[in-house]
Amino acid sequence: MRSQLTRTLAILVTAASVTLAGAGVATAGGPGGNGSSSTTSVAAEVQTMRDALVSRADSGDVSGTQATLGRLAPVLTELAQGERYLIQTEAKDSAATARQENATAKQGVDELATGVESRVGLPPVSALLNALLQRLLISLSSLVNDLLGGLTVPVA
Repeated sequence: MRSQLTRTLAILVTAASVTLAGAGVATAGGPGGNGSSSTTSVAAEVQTMRDALVSRADSGDVSGTQATLGRLAPVLTELAQGERYLIQTEAKDSAATARQENATAKQGVDELATGVESRVGLPPVSALLNALLQRLLISLSSLVNDLLGGLTVPVA
């Protein structure tokens, strides 16, 4: 129940960030970085992959989750290194955290994939996937927020 609430809150915060940022995100710069439309583009790409992870985890799609985690890894590496995208320091830090969370989640999902047949008595695959991805999803939400200029979103 608590993880469901955390996930729902993360989704709401991310959705609100993207909605509020939609009108004026041509520049995501500020101290420590020069934002651009490519920054907005990569934020949308990360958000799309985050949404795909949520969808695949909810449906219990282990192989789809593995594929999305694999596609996400190089994007997070590029963001964390800051060579391809000129982004703020906070966004680089968020990308580095998300990269580590992605590696941890990928390892857990890989272990889950090898033991799917021998899961007698364990919770459903979707519940296990959601548990493995919680920290990564929160990190990705933070990264998208940082990429879009660090907009603050009031929580109701």
